[in-house]
Amino acid sequence: MKQKLLFWNFSEIGTKPICLFLIAFLIFPNLTSFAESPLAVKGQSSFIDGLKEIKSNESIKALGGKSASLPRTLSPVVSRFKGWFIDVTEKAKLGKLNGVDVIEGISLANESRDTSYWQFVETDKGYLVRSAAGKYKDWVIVSDDSAKPRPEGPNLTVAQALRLARNTTVNCYWKLTLAKQGLVLEATSGKYKGWFWDFGGGDPSHKESGREVAVNVLLAEKVVAGSYFKVNAKK
Repeated sequence: MKQKLLFWNFSEIGTKPICLFLIAFLIFPNLTSFAESPLAVKGQSSFIDGLKEIKSNESIKALGGKSASLPRTLSPVVSRFKGWFIDVTEKAKLGKLNGVDVIEGISLANESRDTSYWQFVETDKGYLVRSAAGKYKDWVIVSDDSAKPRPEGPNLTVAQALRLARNTTVNCYWKLTLAKQGLVLEATSGKYKGWFWDFGGGDPSHKESGREVAVNVLLAEKVVAGSYFKVNAKK
């Protein structure tokens, strides 16, 4: 089959993208990905509209934003980390990503603090997830192309590629999908485009200032149980 395909007249199928896709899949199967966004529920539009609470200010405009939400928490809906909060470990490591200050240490914590709150900033490129308070206030969550993927069980590949950056980068925009099980966040660019927020369900936790923290938030190549998050407004 490969030999036949290699001798096809490609000029005759140049206007037939589906043929080119099949050729690429048969010759280079490892270069294709079938990860798909989950189906959105009927309440998707209302949810997105509900994130436009801050219409415009200088801080939002500086990010290329059109609107932003008030602070929200993000919590997994499954596993032993159900009800924990996306946060930042006190042991976060400072580094650089393409000249931008970043920290490696996006985590889950079993009790919410100021650092557990995030803003969704609407832009033409997707949504920014910006820290709403604490030491890293106004920093945004990005993905790091240099992070190495690893197997997580027999049927899933993950990468501990999420970072918190002082400034926006090319890989800081996210697609939000409100699915039946919860909110799914999907990378819109870079090496991990089309991958989804997840966490290591079996990873250990440790004590930090009176609460349990697990440094285990990552990206997964497809939607799995850990890809769904509950979103709550700050009380």
